[in-house]
Amino acid sequence: MSKYNKKRIARLFDNMADTKGKAVEQIAGSSESIPQIAGRLAFEQLKLTGEDVLLDVGTGTGDKAIAAAHICRQVIGIDISRKSLEQARIKAEKEKLNNVIFAYGAFEEPCAEFNLALYGITKILAVYSLHHLPDQLKKESLITLSNFLFRPGRMVIGDIMFFDEPNKHLEKFNEVYYDGGDTDFPSRVEYLTECLKQIGGKTRIEQIHPLVGVIISDFV
Repeated sequence: MSKYNKKRIARLFDNMADTKGKAVEQIAGSSESIPQIAGRLAFEQLKLTGEDVLLDVGTGTGDKAIAAAHICRQVIGIDISRKSLEQARIKAEKEKLNNVIFAYGAFEEPCAEFNLALYGITKILAVYSLHHLPDQLKKESLITLSNFLFRPGRMVIGDIMFFDEPNKHLEKFNEVYYDGGDTDFPSRVEYLTECLKQIGGKTRIEQIHPLVGVIISDFV
């Protein structure tokens, strides 16, 4: 198993941003993948309203943030891939959205470019991004993010997470895009829910695959 390396992961997603256009063409018209289902269900569980301010952590090329911007008062998308952020800004400009901001930031350093505490965040979304952190960094990052969340608020995580011993599901790694521990460090569901409980979250889980689920955590 490799060690966590943020710069390496940033390069990985920069490379993915360069090739995403071709990938989108290849899957056009196909059924949803497990990661796409996780993203859709996580987005739905946000229960967004016109009064919400959403923070999308690991926003990538901004699809979820842009969709949210058509509903929310304000959306902030942060990511460690600057190339992905460039594509997200182009998409937002094409849709003439003036209530979405894309900025460099990481779970460990969410305020790299501006102070999130000034925005009155009511919802936080993390889709297929948190699993790149090892357990201790996940815990620290969830604490940091929860401190930006106005109460009542909601945090939703749609991601790879272990409901069972992962080695029982080796044949399913590819379908959830799990690399077996190279740059991916999924946690057990129990660990994630305990982390959220410790910071005041009331949590429920929707399992959509032996290795993927959605965690909805409400803070009051």
